[in-house]
Amino acid sequence: MKNIIAFLALVFTFAQLQAAPTQEVKEAIKHASPLPSLMMVIKKHGDHLKLSEEQKAGMTAWSKKHFPILVELSMAVKAGEQDVHDAVVDGVAKEDVMVQVNELSKKRQTIASMKTDCRDNMRTILNDEQWKQLVELYKEM
Repeated sequence: MKNIIAFLALVFTFAQLQAAPTQEVKEAIKHASPLPSLMMVIKKHGDHLKLSEEQKAGMTAWSKKHFPILVELSMAVKAGEQDVHDAVVDGVAKEDVMVQVNELSKKRQTIASMKTDCRDNMRTILNDEQWKQLVELYKEM
């Protein structure tokens, strides 16, 4: 049964990627890591930054490669939190609960690393003025 649920969750995740991020996906990403989602600022306000075609291509390539992973990890964190909650309520041994908690921590660390890598990539793509504008746009959101 768990395999079927995991498979359906995976199918759901990939279906989510075909469209713009839903509110649930955005909330899961935000909840999974306190780091800013700067790529969402680019997607929403990229026209304000006057990106060149080369810059757009760089941002698109980064997003296509990394966004699906970010969504998958964020949704796994969301589901994993529910699993930990259920395990505690069901009386699962502390040691087993802590294994689940540690797995969630690893996923969160991976997300934080990815978001920081994304920031660093943006710093190589954007010029100083565009970076300042991006930060201002982020603060206004």
